[in-house]
Amino acid sequence: MRLQFGPGDDDAYHAARVALLHELDCWLDRPPPERAGVVTDVEIFLDWRYHESSGVLDDFSPGDVTQFLLDWCPRRFAGHVNGAEFLCNAVGVYVDFMAASGRLVGGIDRANRLRRLAADLLPTVREEMGSPTAGGGDSDTAGAPGSYELPFVYVPPPAADVEAAAVAAPLLAKFDALRDYLGPDGQPLTDAGNLKLVDGRALVELLDTGDEMDLKIGNKTWRTRSTAKLQRLNLIVAFAKAAGAVRTHRHRLVPVKAWEMRPAVARAEALFSAVVELGPSQSRSSGRVTYFNDLHELLDDGVVHWLAPLLAQDTAEMPFESFLEWAQSVVSRHLDPYWADEDMLDTFTDENMSFIFEILEEAGVVRWTDRQEVPKRFGRSYWTAGTVALTAFGRHVLPDYLDDAGYVLHRAGDVQNADGAGLIDAMLTTADTGHEDLVANWQPDRAAIERVQMLSEAIVAASSAASRVMGFTALHMFAIEEAEPFVRQMLDTPVAGHAALWLIQRGCASPETLASFVDIAVLVDVLASDLADPEGLCSFFTSLSEPLQVLENMWRHPAAETGVVLDALGQHLPDKALAKAARRAAVRHRSWLPNRLG
Repeated sequence: MRLQFGPGDDDAYHAARVALLHELDCWLDRPPPERAGVVTDVEIFLDWRYHESSGVLDDFSPGDVTQFLLDWCPRRFAGHVNGAEFLCNAVGVYVDFMAASGRLVGGIDRANRLRRLAADLLPTVREEMGSPTAGGGDSDTAGAPGSYELPFVYVPPPAADVEAAAVAAPLLAKFDALRDYLGPDGQPLTDAGNLKLVDGRALVELLDTGDEMDLKIGNKTWRTRSTAKLQRLNLIVAFAKAAGAVRTHRHRLVPVKAWEMRPAVARAEALFSAVVELGPSQSRSSGRVTYFNDLHELLDDGVVHWLAPLLAQDTAEMPFESFLEWAQSVVSRHLDPYWADEDMLDTFTDENMSFIFEILEEAGVVRWTDRQEVPKRFGRSYWTAGTVALTAFGRHVLPDYLDDAGYVLHRAGDVQNADGAGLIDAMLTTADTGHEDLVANWQPDRAAIERVQMLSEAIVAASSAASRVMGFTALHMFAIEEAEPFVRQMLDTPVAGHAALWLIQRGCASPETLASFVDIAVLVDVLASDLADPEGLCSFFTSLSEPLQVLENMWRHPAAETGVVLDALGQHLPDKALAKAARRAAVRHRSWLPNRLG
């Protein structure tokens, strides 16, 4: 099928669109009304791509996604805030579908990245679509943005891990060094309220601020005549004041006695509050150039937004490049008209984002691994690339700031009164390390047998492989005598294969007795649960006794996950013959499925 079109290719594009949307409709495993809505939303995305963008339907960059969601959609659908979720979802569904059918350039890995980007942009899309200026209208006709529910359940980190991360925060150590230098009586300030030059010189070295005293360029030296020019030192002092570690008293900078009595976590919380309140970028601003100030303010205001997606689980991480793309898209929409040089704007954005995340790391909030230094001809170098994740302290402190930023965070305690399906959904969005806590706190006032029954009913009714597999994972957390009777009852249901595996794994039955229950449906579900780990997926598949026969049986299985599993095997199996057989099975599956449904 042709997937790239230029101006004047209307007929060819429309034919391809009809074919793609029909195939997508067959591929989606959703109720008919919801399926029709998703197809309509994807049609909007495709029409934008042809009429307003490049006309390429099989190759997308993160910039394409941000252009559609943050530029075109807010102008086209201004005031329709509730549509933001559907449009972001449409992008994710389309790239998943194209990857599953083997058409997307970059495959499953690219689809995963683009889908996550679209999901992460949702709060910003909602805000932009609710903005009075999004469509050029006035404030009387535009809707206001509402709260955004984060699509996961938050499980707090262990207290010991939180304390360890707080104690290790480099900025808190610098606060201690600053307080020790000041001494009980503090140090005098100049008439302008700055540290004296001799103190500034000593503290630059003591605190390793990186500020350059007496700047030398070639044979010329510019003497530092005031500590007001020492940006990094003044930033540390400003944070220390706002956090309550030091204060100005009678024209002296003095330590606050109560600071040393506060626990490490409380000190780190006060530091993060200071970072959010003052803003790392704004604290560097001269206040003289308006559009620089606007850039600093805009990026600082995004701190909570940048970090919110990382709360999904304790192993969540994002490439720093994703934060840059996100920031550049926001900045370009708000500040582009005031900048003549777009490349310069991107450069300043990158440098300021680097500085923000450097401060967040020094505050003990994030870990920034594998970053790379970018040298500059003049001034401090900055960092880029690498991967960002929240520390245990970051996961502890960030939730307190989400309400004011417009987010709704579901916590583990919120699952207490959910039904079985609600528990499974919560487990699917929570790291493995949090599963036991979720199950332990779920329906605590009910008897164990009653809880197992609720969970068993939810497993039988589950519509996805992930939900079925996770449901049986939850059953593993109950005593055998509580769960076994209900699992045996499931041998007479569509999840009989899973029930048989559970009984065999728990030693309640021999493999010979229940082997006949373990069918292709179970195998597809198990393989689907390994899609995020292609190496593990292929290792498990090749360990099967007759993989070619498995492929032959698999393509006739109607589950929504079948095509995706076959695509993944076709892409990642190291055995070329097996990989080719998997791709052929995927084609046969997609040819057979519409006829079966029809």
